[in-house]
Parts: sequence; C-alpha cells; structure tokens
Amino acid sequence: MSNVDYLIQNMKKLLLSLLSFSFLTVSFAQTSITYQTHGLIADQMNFMKLCNYADPGISGKNAVWDFTSLNIKSDFEGTFGEARISEYAGVFKETNIVVEEFGNYFFFNVSEDAMEQYGFLAGDGSTTIRYDVPFVKMKFPFSFGDSYSGDYSGKISGGCKTGLISGHYSVEADGLGTLSLPDDVTYDNALRIRETKSFTQTLSGDVVEMEIVTYRWYINENRLPLLSLIRKCSHLPDGDTIITTQAAYNPVLFARPASPLAANSQAKSLQFNAYPNPFNNFINISFNLPEKSGVEMAVFSLDGKLIRKIVIGELQSGWHSQQLPATETGLVRGTYLLKILVNGIETSLKIVRQ
Repeated sequence: MSNVDYLIQNMKKLLLSLLSFSFLTVSFAQTSITYQTHGLIADQMNFMKLCNYADPGISGKNAVWDFTSLNIKSDFEGTFGEARISEYAGVFKETNIVVEEFGNYFFFNVSEDAMEQYGFLAGDGSTTIRYDVPFVKMKFPFSFGDSYSGDYSGKISGGCKTGLISGHYSVEADGLGTLSLPDDVTYDNALRIRETKSFTQTLSGDVVEMEIVTYRWYINENRLPLLSLIRKCSHLPDGDTIITTQAAYNPVLFARPASPLAANSQAKSLQFNAYPNPFNNFINISFNLPEKSGVEMAVFSLDGKLIRKIVIGELQSGWHSQQLPATETGLVRGTYLLKILVNGIETSLKIVRQ
C-alpha cells in the first residue's frame, strides 16, 4: 500500500469516527422521557400557573412554539404521594403513586417500563373510577417519533349510580423544538407529547361520549411538564356538545436570554444573585427591591421536590442579603433551584453545591 493510499484510508476512518461521534452527541442531546428522569415519585410538588388555553401549534422537528402571551389566572400546586399509605390504599391496591390536583386523586402504577393509571377519585366523593384495563399514561423510554395506542376500560360510580367506562387512547411524541413562555423564559430541545383519549361512559343508562386531547412539553432537566394544554369535548345524552379547556405552565427553570443562572428577566430587574456559585458550605443571596414588598424564598431539587422554604416577610425597598448554610438547609452536592417570591412574582436561580 502506498503512502497516499494509507493516508486516504486513515482519513476515511477518522471521518467515520467523527460522524459517529456527532451522531451520538445529537442523539444524547435530544429529550427522552425515561423512568429515571420523568417517572412520578412520592414527596414531590408540582408548582404551576393556570393560564388561558392557546392553540398548541405545529408538530415536527425544529418546531417553534411561542406562548409568551399566555395570561396567568392563578397559582396551582399538585402533590405526589405513596398510594400504599394513603387513606385509599385498599381501593386501588395495584398502584404505588397517588397524585392530588384540585382536591381530586389520580392513582398510578409507575414501573421502569410504564406509567399506568388505575383509578380516579373526586375529592368530594362524587365520582370513583376503577380501571380493570388501565390507561397507559406513558411508556419508558419515549422520544421524538415514538408512539403507542391501546384500549382501556373499567367501572364508574357516582352517588347511587354505577356504570361502565371504556375507550381508546393514543400517545405520540409529535414535536421537538423551542418552547417560549411568559417572562422571557425559553427552552431549547423541548419534546411535545400529544395524548388523545376517546371513551364512552354509561352511568345508570345515561351515555356520555368524550374526547380529551392533551399536549405536554418536557425537557430532560425537569421531571414534570413545562406546559400542559387540555381540550375536552363532551357529547351529552340530550344531544348537546360541551367544549372545555384547561392550561397551565411552569414558569421557572433554565432559560435564555438571561445570565447563565437567571430563569427570567425578572431576576435581572431584582438583581437577584447568589454567590459564590458553585459554593461549598454557604451561599450568599442578594436582591434589590424597587419598593416595599413581601418576600419568600425556597430551595427545590430539579425534579420539583421542596428542600427548604424560607419565609422572610415584608421588607423595605433597597438592597437585602441572606446567607444560606448548606448543611442546615439539607443541600448535598448537586444542582438546585433557588426561588424567590416577591409580591407574588416568582423568580429563580440555578445554584450548585460542590
């Protein structure tokens, strides 16, 4: 083999290696829903902002979703607990996680392979649903282009009425791109999941047909959705059709444009800062209030678990500082979200303990 042939052959090998490396890098960068990163876990909080419903936008790769004009209606908190120690453990024995939202309870069995819903219980006791064949909320792992579908069925009871519920579902990761939310918060590599459920509910002879289409956006760094858009269409026994919508978003996490640590532009206006960052034993927090304000702070893990809440109270305008001891606060090595609430406006910084 000549020197020229030898060089050409080695250049080809190098080029193939570079192409392989580039492919792996892109693949790993894409958002993927896994049990480890997105499976529901107990002792977790979900802090969201209820807002107006908006058109979910386009599907496909490199999509751009602009929801910066969403209007906040109210705050929303969901909680996640262990189903086996809940007061309803005997009713939904197949489940290990219970989610409470608006006083209602949703019961799931979460495993390394899937997240399956086995039941629903209205907080006022008016409606109970037990699925004999569960609805598969998510399969793990799940990434752009993946999809699955199936049927589910069960029994429903409300007051003195009992009946059956059966339907079909389809779930597809139909979009990957850039998601923009209010307060200059932008997420790259956001994965959109489209979930469609259609079912027939028969309760003491009354038949209701319903279709629910839900869009949720995820990123690798956050266990729970960044944005959820829900549209329900109900066909009632008297022939009427009722359409209702619901929407909520998570206003804080990693964002651009901003400083490397700021989650939104409000952090800049407050000059909200934490230093040194990364830190070892202590981190100093400073912020500048333009007017007399009520202030609270809290530290969360990246999956939304509350680590420590700090109620500061009402402060005068001007500069203020607070020192946070890592050991007393329960901060082991890792990355956290430090949130500050000023007159109801929430802002966050990303902090790292070495």
